[in-house]
Amino acid sequence: PPRKRLFELNNMAGGYGKYDVILRKIANLAVEWGYGFNKAVRVAVRDVRNKVFRDFLLRLGEILNIGEDPERFLDVERRAFLTEYHAHYGRVVEATKLLLGVYTSSVSSSIFLVITFLIFSIFFTASPNTIIIIYFGIIAVLTLLLYVIYRVLPRDRLTHTLPIYPPERRRYRLLLVLGIVVSLIIGGFIYVNIMIPSFAMALGALPLLIPGFYARRVEKKIREIESFFPIFIRSFGLTYATVPHVPTALASVLRSDYGPLTRYLQRLLARLNVGVDPRISWLRFIGETWSETIRRNVNILYDAIDAGGKLAEVGTVLSETTFRILDIRKQRIQISKAFESTIYIIHSLFSAILSFILTLMNIFYILITTIQGTVAYTPTVLPFQPIPVDLINLTTPVFLIMLAILNAFAIKVAQGGMYETVWVPLSILLFVSGVVMHAMHLVAQALFASILEIERLIEIT
Repeated sequence: PPRKRLFELNNMAGGYGKYDVILRKIANLAVEWGYGFNKAVRVAVRDVRNKVFRDFLLRLGEILNIGEDPERFLDVERRAFLTEYHAHYGRVVEATKLLLGVYTSSVSSSIFLVITFLIFSIFFTASPNTIIIIYFGIIAVLTLLLYVIYRVLPRDRLTHTLPIYPPERRRYRLLLVLGIVVSLIIGGFIYVNIMIPSFAMALGALPLLIPGFYARRVEKKIREIESFFPIFIRSFGLTYATVPHVPTALASVLRSDYGPLTRYLQRLLARLNVGVDPRISWLRFIGETWSETIRRNVNILYDAIDAGGKLAEVGTVLSETTFRILDIRKQRIQISKAFESTIYIIHSLFSAILSFILTLMNIFYILITTIQGTVAYTPTVLPFQPIPVDLINLTTPVFLIMLAILNAFAIKVAQGGMYETVWVPLSILLFVSGVVMHAMHLVAQALFASILEIERLIEIT
């Protein structure tokens, strides 16, 4: 194809935004206005803020100016960028390990901060508003830290944003609405009738597992599809180079099995065989797989077919590049698993200790108010008055719910992928919080049963 075609990309499934504008501007200046590619590139890069892209265009302009083969140049640049991406991703993962460690340390430190203030509030008169301020201060700090982690980590989008969606998306939304409604009904019913917030939190969180597990199943399917795609694209490119007819090449390739990708390829072949427009057929294929990686690859593949490119080389390059990128992203999954386990443990300990101290505060509050109500003069070593605990009892479950939401999003940010699966860690954290809080409440009451007996004796006396 003519050199102008290098800058006029046929994007059938989403473009490249501002980069498309720059490339088309270069093609227009070079051909329509007679600037030549080297001068057109130098004029167009004045509006390019991305230094890497700007330097790449300048090098490409020089190559076109001296008449060297751009194919070899582009292959060398691709390999260099892929190597740099691998190194950069590794550095980001190492930095993320440090940030995730800071996050877990911050949650651990929050335990001691909250417990210290609660214990001091027992012996020294303090306003309940102070505890509430501490709660919201912790949430604010952890939110800021989570935002920093989100900004540092690569996006690694798993699903595309085209207006063509698979039926799984609609099913997920129905399950999400159903899960939220059932969760609110169960939680509200338990809270109104049993008056135990921890039970309402634990049992009310379980229905959220329904949309979460469904989204996780969809995410797993997309990752499996992507793992088979490099094999398919290489085979298709080699076959098309021999038989330059898409349905025939696709039928030949489908003699092999590509796991969960096979049925979507069969649907693509069926559409092409009945005469559906190839552009629409490929778009439907992208929409059904719901994969951003496949969207980008098919975009390039369709453009190469349209331009009459060398499909054998295109398929090999796409296969190699996709495989390398998917392999690089596995590093993120490894560190996220350790982080997820750590968050579950720390959150459980936080809920247990907080529930224990809160039960202790309630016991001492009842004991002190009983003594002060029955004895006219009570000599005390420490000049403290019982702090009202009603407001703290109401805000503590809210604080734990907010903390569970933050921790769930922290787990999902570390994992990447579909954010729709965040309901799984959120449901687990809320369930664990409720169960642990109620269990520690019973343990604390058993440990301090003698104090409660003294209170009853004082009331009788």
